[in-house]
Amino acid sequence: MKKKIFAALLSATMVMSLMTACGSEPAEQPTDESTQESSVEPSSVEPSSSEESSAPEESVVDEPAGGLADAEALPEALYHFAMDGSDEGILTMIQSEDVGSNTGATYGVVESSTYVDKDGAEQPIVVQYADGPVGKCTYIDGNFGLKLPVEALNTNEYTISLWVNADRLSNYGPTLQLGSDMGMADTDATVKWINITQTEWGTSSAKIFPVVWDRNSETGVWPWVYAADDSIHGKKEWVLVTLVATGDVYNFADDGLDRVAAKLYLNGELAFDAAEGTYGGLAPDVLTAEDNFECLFGINYWDSVYKGFVDELYIYDQALTDGQVASLFLEGNPNVESVAEAPAEVEAEPVAIDHSGVTTTGTVVGATDCSTGFWSEFSDVVEVPSGESVTVNFTNYTSGLANWHNFLVVLQNVPEVHSADANADYKEYGVMRADNFGWGAGYEGIATAECDWDWGTFTTDMDGAQVELTITNNGDTADVVAVVTCANGTVHNQSYTGVAVDGDLYYCLTLENAFLDIQ
Repeated sequence: MKKKIFAALLSATMVMSLMTACGSEPAEQPTDESTQESSVEPSSVEPSSSEESSAPEESVVDEPAGGLADAEALPEALYHFAMDGSDEGILTMIQSEDVGSNTGATYGVVESSTYVDKDGAEQPIVVQYADGPVGKCTYIDGNFGLKLPVEALNTNEYTISLWVNADRLSNYGPTLQLGSDMGMADTDATVKWINITQTEWGTSSAKIFPVVWDRNSETGVWPWVYAADDSIHGKKEWVLVTLVATGDVYNFADDGLDRVAAKLYLNGELAFDAAEGTYGGLAPDVLTAEDNFECLFGINYWDSVYKGFVDELYIYDQALTDGQVASLFLEGNPNVESVAEAPAEVEAEPVAIDHSGVTTTGTVVGATDCSTGFWSEFSDVVEVPSGESVTVNFTNYTSGLANWHNFLVVLQNVPEVHSADANADYKEYGVMRADNFGWGAGYEGIATAECDWDWGTFTTDMDGAQVELTITNNGDTADVVAVVTCANGTVHNQSYTGVAVDGDLYYCLTLENAFLDIQ
């Protein structure tokens, strides 16, 4: 039987003096702050979930009526974790440089009772407990996460609810993330997960939490559920996050992909309702696959480890009513002052690379301070005739804050435009990121992504790197091959082969928090 490290630490941690108020300032993370730093769900090894750092499409959603419904009796939960230090089978987990068999990961996630600090010294994991909304809660100091004994659900109708009070959130980083084959690349396995995370999908890139981002690589759907209020709920304050999947499956006409209708509640009140006809929602069967199913809190295979409090995690295999969600909220006290001891080390805030001394010689795409957001600036669109190859050379500059802050290659069927809104005939064969992650109708499950990146130095290697990019039109498929010469002279190779195309083929370059000097 596995040793339950979480419970074993109980006796030591319960006698600790909890001294520092949760209102004390932690080290803040910058935009897309990820120790990974790949997308939420990279084949890069995500973002991405992470993969993917693309903001969702806009859709018209009716505003929730608001207010707390009348309380109703709660059914028996499938899982309930009090997070109070009792023996609940919870394990402590750390990120490891050895990704093991996880072909889509930047880190491995392994059970451990110790972690290695910034000086290379091994330190014991200390789980702390404090007053929470309901009894005691758990505090995670940013050095470890938790694994909960949860199995795959045999239903598209479920409810997930938990109290969160974060000291630190990172874009696309995890609070609760659960699913199957989460650390695998799409080409090797069907990747399915739900991640309750932070994004910059608000107005003028405002940060939003919580965002329920989920995916099913088998169907290619990447829907989301969040309160579009440009706000962070649950940072330096308690918030009850409740996700209800109704089980109703509908098809979204704009992309032809199925979704499960869903509701998001904050502190018991309805904040978002994704029903038939909306972009948002949940991926069907996202929690039903049993392959390598995991339920993690505060840690995943790519991003910064969570720092903060968590309490009262419930999982139901049914959709709770408004009144039952209200009852979950009324059981707790969101105004409790939770106190925990400061972590042994303070994580330094990453700093973006300074490009003020860079001299460009060609056509520049993107702001030279690396402030350009995702899908906002593009190079010229170039045709790739059938049976031919086209090569472009450019220098890639990055903020250095995340793996996906680099160039992207877009393969499409029409010149100039980059969305179906601008041209109803627009088709996106695939989008390929520098950090070995791609998506699109022709990419999912077909293209093979290969690279020989050194992920430990990737962000610095890509700054000032000379890229020779070749796109080949094979008729019914396309290949994208990059030969990348780093500033230190090291040469790396990356390729996406077998991207399905249908008819004309064009390519362009875009970027995120980077800029390109095209020769």
